[in-house]
Amino acid sequence: MDQDTIDRLNSVSQQLQSRALALSKAEEGHDHALIMSALGLMIEEVRSLDKRVARLDGPKGIGAAGS
Repeated sequence: MDQDTIDRLNSVSQQLQSRALALSKAEEGHDHALIMSALGLMIEEVRSLDKRVARLDGPKGIGAAGS
């Protein structure tokens, strides 16, 4: 992933987590809060997976990363 995509994922994840926290404190919206929290966590895991794949792939110019 490029840096712009990672930055957007960070922003969306933070917004989802903040909104989920606000909804969880309200009487209504608990289900929505759970869904938003799960989406935020999923975004964080996608970013983490991208970092792990980049490490496994090795530095640019060697193997698949360089092709």
